[in-house]
Amino acid sequence: MKHVSIDPWIIGRVSPVDDFSEAVFFIGNGTLGVRGFGAWEGKRSPQAHGVFRAGLFSEIKPGITDMVQLPDALTLRPLGEEPQIVTQRLDMRTGVLTQCWETERATFCMRRAVSMADSQLILQRLTISAKQAGAFTIEAVSSTEVKNLPIHDDQTITATEYVRLLKAVSLTENAMHLHTLAEGTPVQILWTVSDDRDANRRDTLEKLAGCTTLTAALTQGETWTIEKRVRVLVHGEAPNAEAEDPWEANVEAWRALWDDCDIEVESDDPELQGALRYNVFQMLCNNAAENRTVSIGARGLTHGRYKGNTFWDTEIFLLPFFQWTRPQAAKNLLLYRADRLDDARALAKKQNLDGARFPWMCSQRGTEQCETWDTGLCEVHVTADIAYAAQRYLEATGDEEFLKGPAAELFTETARYWLSRLTYEPAKDRFSSFFVKGPDEYCGTTTNNTFTNYMARNNILLALQYGSLNSEEQKRARFTAERIELLYDKERALYLQDELLDRLEPLPDTMNGDAPSYTQYSYDRMQRYRALKQADLVLLMNLFPDEFTKVQKRNIFDYYEPVTLHDSTLSYGPHAQLALTLGLWDKAETYLRKGVYLDLKDVKGVTSREGLHMASMGSAWQAVALGAAGLCLKDGQLSARPMLPPSIQRVMFRVWHRGRRYRVEATREGHTVQEER
Repeated sequence: MKHVSIDPWIIGRVSPVDDFSEAVFFIGNGTLGVRGFGAWEGKRSPQAHGVFRAGLFSEIKPGITDMVQLPDALTLRPLGEEPQIVTQRLDMRTGVLTQCWETERATFCMRRAVSMADSQLILQRLTISAKQAGAFTIEAVSSTEVKNLPIHDDQTITATEYVRLLKAVSLTENAMHLHTLAEGTPVQILWTVSDDRDANRRDTLEKLAGCTTLTAALTQGETWTIEKRVRVLVHGEAPNAEAEDPWEANVEAWRALWDDCDIEVESDDPELQGALRYNVFQMLCNNAAENRTVSIGARGLTHGRYKGNTFWDTEIFLLPFFQWTRPQAAKNLLLYRADRLDDARALAKKQNLDGARFPWMCSQRGTEQCETWDTGLCEVHVTADIAYAAQRYLEATGDEEFLKGPAAELFTETARYWLSRLTYEPAKDRFSSFFVKGPDEYCGTTTNNTFTNYMARNNILLALQYGSLNSEEQKRARFTAERIELLYDKERALYLQDELLDRLEPLPDTMNGDAPSYTQYSYDRMQRYRALKQADLVLLMNLFPDEFTKVQKRNIFDYYEPVTLHDSTLSYGPHAQLALTLGLWDKAETYLRKGVYLDLKDVKGVTSREGLHMASMGSAWQAVALGAAGLCLKDGQLSARPMLPPSIQRVMFRVWHRGRRYRVEATREGHTVQEER
């Protein structure tokens, strides 16, 4: 059973350590990520015991890369004392995972932290409390053996082919040296093993693994603590200076993070507080806040799904959390894109277009990794999504340096792309987008997807306001922006998703629960039903809340929500946010629960095999902060328009706006937005 206990600061589970536990009990510091595997057990398969380093990718075939899985150097194995059932406990205040079990002879507790104070460091500590007198033996193993299991773009195809991406160069008693096979990128893993009893110690080396064996005799009631510290270095970097007490340094770093990023909620649902914090915790665990060279993949560092690539998820669903709570982290995520403008220009040129076109699946190198033509070539809204994210970051921060430098160039180059991608139809005096996909990927390749066209127009207007278009380009941009087709039915006061959707036949009423439809119907067949993977226009209402009337928003929700299957985990949060804005309490609370608990309660049944869903976590935070609490900017000033549903009595969090920190609180009695000095 996949049940977890959810307390305000603690996530727990009593069970075997299975794939679900490994996903849910992932911990990281944005640079390193470690799945919640049991360090006492050997690998069940070559890709088991997932450890990842942000930005470390290698080719699996020409032009296609995968996020490299690192060898496991964390093993602390008490011989003959391995558990079946483990009490697992994640303390979100400190980022420490504890896994405890009992045998006839002793109680064992394994503690793990990926240091938030030291980006290279993983800490692991095993404490043995003897119930009976006797000798105990611990093996601290570091193995160079690891392979990747790349996941196919087609979600219906099960991955079966292992790929070796790392070659071991040397192995010593406290270090392994490797490099990626394709690129020769150096990887160094260092470790130390210590204990508090001066135990008998023996070091051995085999071809693929090094082992330190410790043996100590304990009397009844005595304890023995063994600690292993693992440091991961890539690209020839030097080791950081280690803190006197790295465990305490990690605790202090988390304390500072929570001071900025915590969100408090009082609710009829006793688990909601802990679940919301878990979403925030995992967003922090998967963001290297000080590093502009890496971004956040769709599954962060929790799994190799989608080959670790970056999507529009980062800019639309994750960046709002960071822009309000960690502005420098948000800036670095945008700089990651700006630094790849040359790659985006090359992609546009390859497609016989001008300007810069960002990839749908962006590799660390900035190249397109999507191997399906209809999605890779047609889901072009990602380019405008990145410009939109830069716009919102600038509004929240007033970062003039970013505006005059990277943002101005980004707005300009992406606008040039749209000016060449849109097609002018003289008979209609309108610009249309042909062969595009919006966020709803079940519509096939369509014409005039409203989400895409609206975002493209916004992108062009940003270039006119802040970019460096020449006079001829400015004239063309104004002409285009005034004529981009936005499908709108005036009689129904309803925006239409595209020119095709309403002509399709309804989906038969045979769907089973929350299981994705592509597991029940072929993907080809799904594209010819009037059914949405996720609702483009529901999301659009949230992205531009002041540009649509309440009637238009309600009509969007009423028309598209009934035909939305929520096969994408990006869907629940936006539906919750719009439903909250409209006061549709039953719908709001249903979608909010699904979004907030998506991974903790495995709502879609895929967390075990896919890892954690980063964008869903970001959109759940937005539903609460921007929807329920109503955080917004009004005439450039920070404000709130709360819409608390019946089950929530209070929401409080802190945000940064133009260099100042504010405390935002919404209750039944009203709301406050107060600067903190």
